[in-house]
Amino acid sequence: MELALRILLRLLALGMLIGAVGFIFNPAAMEADFAVRALETHGMGTLRGDLGGTFLMLAIFTFHGSRPGSAAWLAVPLVFMLTVLFGRVVHIVLDGLTDPAIRSTIIELIAVAILEYARRKLATENNN
Repeated sequence: MELALRILLRLLALGMLIGAVGFIFNPAAMEADFAVRALETHGMGTLRGDLGGTFLMLAIFTFHGSRPGSAAWLAVPLVFMLTVLFGRVVHIVLDGLTDPAIRSTIIELIAVAILEYARRKLATENNN
């Protein structure tokens, strides 16, 4: 079970890393998938830095937290994903429910569930 959970975490981190690489090295290609658009050249810096950097940070901490004895580090991407989920709920309340909002919310809920379950389960297994 522990091995399967670590593999699942690494797959989650890999997805985050792919998002980071996309935003950092080809932000124009990521605009449509994430419904964002850089208005000027410095907007590309925002996509690269803010979104690319965020995805990179999530990937690094998730990869690190998947290592034996490092489950506590999963709290970092977990808290970050919870704040993203909070923003998503505010978006739905203020702007209305749409198919993309539902899709994003489901993905974020799955990520939160995986991160929290892994954080608890792997920390318990490390103590036994």
